[in-house]
Amino acid sequence: MNEKISIILPIFNVGPHLKGGIDSLINQTIGNDNLEIIMVDDCSTDESGKIIDEYDKKYECCRAIHLEKNTGAANGPRNRGIEESSGDYIMFLDPDDRYTPDCCERLYNEIKKHDAEIAFGRFRRVFTYGEKVQKSYSPYLDNLEKNYPDETFEDANPLNVSDFIWNNILEKILYGKDIEKEYKRDKPIDVIYIDNIEEEPDILKIPPSVWTKLYKRDLIINNNIRFPPYVCGDDMSFALETFLKAKGIVFLNNFICYDYYIRDLPDDKSITNTVNVRFLGDLMDAYTYCRNLTENFSPDIQTVSVTPHLLYWMNTWKNSPFTKEENKLLLEKVNNLKKIHKSSMKTKLILSAMTKMLETSINTKKE
Repeated sequence: MNEKISIILPIFNVGPHLKGGIDSLINQTIGNDNLEIIMVDDCSTDESGKIIDEYDKKYECCRAIHLEKNTGAANGPRNRGIEESSGDYIMFLDPDDRYTPDCCERLYNEIKKHDAEIAFGRFRRVFTYGEKVQKSYSPYLDNLEKNYPDETFEDANPLNVSDFIWNNILEKILYGKDIEKEYKRDKPIDVIYIDNIEEEPDILKIPPSVWTKLYKRDLIINNNIRFPPYVCGDDMSFALETFLKAKGIVFLNNFICYDYYIRDLPDDKSITNTVNVRFLGDLMDAYTYCRNLTENFSPDIQTVSVTPHLLYWMNTWKNSPFTKEENKLLLEKVNNLKKIHKSSMKTKLILSAMTKMLETSINTKKE
């Protein structure tokens, strides 16, 4: 192998988990000589900075970068890592997660085999460090059913209708669960290759995780693709933009390449699992950003890139308390998306339900 993969880690106060994440890279079957591990510390106040300096000294493939000013989210360190990278390909790892041992090798072999610009696989969602494990959602049948239960977007019923109506009518309308293409409905599929995203919009139904993907560096650099300044939703925006501009995409439907650990304990909670008004406000800004990215694409692309995420937003809002002023701010952001996203009746239905919920809450809450 004459090429290198740059792997970028955004780091902030993840000391107890950091070594496990970096070690999952050091031990990749592709070999250290083929990796450039860029660890970008966002002014951590724990031992994270010291740990990455130790790896920098011990391993030639590791490089520690310390930012002078805290950026407040993963987008800053990730963008700095892109600028500092020198590899032919780029990957991302959240430092409290893990790559599976052959992640880099398998994705590299597939991207070379198909001469593609993106190759990606599935991930395992690991709760409370192993208490429960789910496979990530895919709209395609797979051979992983016996190993892991499915994680889906459509678990929640956010529209305040009966479960019967939701499960048998609205869920099918909003998610398109009855997929017409024969190969999707009747048999598992291993690998999907497409020249561009318009050939297979259903790929956008897959969770927009940047850390399950191997990107050709030229795709990111030549198109000046960067993470926008959102605490949450920056990865969704980045993933969508790369999909829209990629020439050649490979999806490995039966390959688990990443373990995503859900840190949601009271004394061990990640930034993106802390729900507040900024969390939901940034998510809505990201949805608007994504809708603008798809303006010159087909209605299918415009709809599927946003609609499933709106249902997640609604369900999260319903289960989190907000003040009257916070709800006014969120309503403004929802209306911003509503103004530009008029091509889909599905999305219009959801946005109307969202504004109704927010308006009702604003009118009934006391100052």
